[in-house]
Amino acid sequence: MTKMLMTLLLTFCFAHPVFAHGNPAHESLDLSNAWARKTGRRSVSAAVYFDIHNQTHAQETLTAVSSDRAAIAMIHRSFEQDDIMRMEMQDEVPIAPAEKLSFEPGSYHVMLIDLTEPLVEGDVFPVTLSFKNAGDVTIYVEVTGISGPQN
Repeated sequence: MTKMLMTLLLTFCFAHPVFAHGNPAHESLDLSNAWARKTGRRSVSAAVYFDIHNQTHAQETLTAVSSDRAAIAMIHRSFEQDDIMRMEMQDEVPIAPAEKLSFEPGSYHVMLIDLTEPLVEGDVFPVTLSFKNAGDVTIYVEVTGISGPQN
């Protein structure tokens, strides 16, 4: 019962934008659709995906990430080069005014390394995003099945 209530409460949080700073009616950083795939018992890493919409009039920059669910959290970008998929750590990610940026498979993502426990489908956990202007903003990540969110 407690897990169900917590899931409902956190699901409600997903339905509303996170106003990171300023007047929500005029300037906001909208963070939504946070998810991660479930992991196996022996998995030591996982990727987190979400959308950012910079509704401010200034460039914003994602500078760091953290989560209690892993010893290390990093910003990564996956890309194809010479027909090979590669992944690079990113020191920061700029988000232009009015830009919508998706952290998604095959692109930007938060890499969680040395998980404290497996990610179980239906669980919800926090990840803190650190922005140059907005400061620290916590999002709640829903753990999905292996194929990702089902709309």
